[in-house]
Amino acid sequence: MQLKEISQLVETSIAGLKLDVSTSRGAKDGQWSLKIKDASVWIDAFDFPNNPGRFYLQVMSPLCAVPDKKADEFAWDLLEINYNLYGCAMCKKEGWLYVLSLREAAGLDQSEVDAIIDRVSFYSTDYYSKLSFKYQGCWLPKPPASGKAPGSPQ
Repeated sequence: MQLKEISQLVETSIAGLKLDVSTSRGAKDGQWSLKIKDASVWIDAFDFPNNPGRFYLQVMSPLCAVPDKKADEFAWDLLEINYNLYGCAMCKKEGWLYVLSLREAAGLDQSEVDAIIDRVSFYSTDYYSKLSFKYQGCWLPKPPASGKAPGSPQ
């Protein structure tokens, strides 16, 4: 499956969510950024320079920053949560946690793209709510330069 075909599937999903496809497109072909309920969702269709033509679809949503307190307990909870996720995972990159779905684009169809976007946005919204409640007060205030409210986990 090539970028043009993947893009058509993704943009059909975006339109199905009643979102503006043109404002969702990123700076490069194969990139989209959406807001679904309280979740920011980033979609990327890409290939690797060392393996051109073999495309992948990645859908991810920032969940929250790694907490400053109770990080070990938080990590154990994430492992338990990961067991219950379907077609997604929670992962850490630098100081942030994300809900992520990554797969080869070969054999991808419309219903799967719809389901991936739905799962990532649902899990992000749902678990942000649960984790920010359970670990309230575990994030230290951050400088406002980040564009986030001080003390906000997301």
